[in-house]
Amino acid sequence: MRKLILLFVFLCTILSDRSLALSADDLATRDGEIAFGQAWLKSMRSRLGERTDPFCIDLLETWLTRLKNQFDLGAMPMTALCLNSQEFNAFAAPGGIVGVNRGVYLDLTTESEVMAVLAHELAHLAQRHHYRGLRNSERLSTGTLATLAGVVAAIATRQGQAAQSLIMGGQAANTASALAYSRDYEREADRIGVTALQGAGYPPQAMSEVLQVLSEKQSQSTRDLAFLSTHPLGIERQSDLDARIAQMPKAENGTPVLGTVDFSLFRCIQTEGLQISYNENLEANCEPVHEILKLYRSEHYEKAVAAFDALPKATRNTFSGLDLEIALTIKTGDFDRAQRAIETIALFYPSWLQPSIARVDLAIAQGIPELPRELRERMVQRPERLDLWRALARFAQAFKQDHLLFEARGWDALLTGKLEAAKTQLSRARDAWPKTLDQRPLELLGDAIKQTETL
Repeated sequence: MRKLILLFVFLCTILSDRSLALSADDLATRDGEIAFGQAWLKSMRSRLGERTDPFCIDLLETWLTRLKNQFDLGAMPMTALCLNSQEFNAFAAPGGIVGVNRGVYLDLTTESEVMAVLAHELAHLAQRHHYRGLRNSERLSTGTLATLAGVVAAIATRQGQAAQSLIMGGQAANTASALAYSRDYEREADRIGVTALQGAGYPPQAMSEVLQVLSEKQSQSTRDLAFLSTHPLGIERQSDLDARIAQMPKAENGTPVLGTVDFSLFRCIQTEGLQISYNENLEANCEPVHEILKLYRSEHYEKAVAAFDALPKATRNTFSGLDLEIALTIKTGDFDRAQRAIETIALFYPSWLQPSIARVDLAIAQGIPELPRELRERMVQRPERLDLWRALARFAQAFKQDHLLFEARGWDALLTGKLEAAKTQLSRARDAWPKTLDQRPLELLGDAIKQTETL
């Protein structure tokens, strides 16, 4: 341990004379963890295969918020990432960044099981397993130590771009290794996660069911699962968890975010296009949903709406159904129907961004060149949401409003770690910005760029 800390200090000293007092423990502070996580995300975001699906992101944020209240995570922000990979994988990176591949929905059949995975991941964050694992490891290479030390030094000396470059070059100090856990940490995350799962109103047995799914998949596969490369299984882990669940006091289950039918439809939508067998991995009712989405992708919108209307009413009248209905009816020009679906989601989930983004797409379809005012309000409240800026870009391109396009591209570049490109787009936005328009959007982007520079 002493040698490790000395090596960190030595490398940091080389990198900057302002980091003389830095030690490895600086990475263990919540502020340091958040700074590291945001630098990691900006550098790695383009490689993660992110899906800017507002409904999926809003839902994942809602799940995480419900669980976060069960942990000692303070004011740590939650960044929800919906990812496109078919692999069964989810991860929590330092600083509250949580990513879920849509491949998990091939095997997880209930909201409770998804929440079990998320509870386990948040337990790793709450116990700071990333830092503890790196601090205690005796197998870190000199190169890995140098990368980590450089990142810490760059963050501590307010060199945000340097930190991002080091993370990019070092693959976040070997991402797989940095996010890997020991079996002791896995058992600790099981113990704390299952308690939080029950506290959030979900049956603790769901976590055992997830482990069983993983065990079965591992036994059927000739290669390790992505999730298991960082979350090792063990017979004793399953036994420990089952014994703990058996001793837990009985508690009433709460109301899930999505009902059973709603989650089933959401699951069908998430698995569209993945290599699946309907008879083995998903219920047969996904087949008509996937056919609807196939018609949508091939621009047969009227046929897609007709197929959607043929679904059971209980399926259509879900939040996932409303989200799908919005996408379909905007394309067919049934704007009143789209508006009603948007307002229904907004009524039940006023904090969600999906309705605001849907109103932008509705305005584009209607040929209304006025940006919905609420979108601008959302941008001020949630500038870190990439899907907002991509919606603005769609609007700007549709109506040839270059000043808005440059603004949107500036935020997109900033959130994906392209600081110089963000500066260039801001400069273009300033040049194109109408004199009669409020200048505060430019100030917001400028302030965000300065903050990134001084991270």
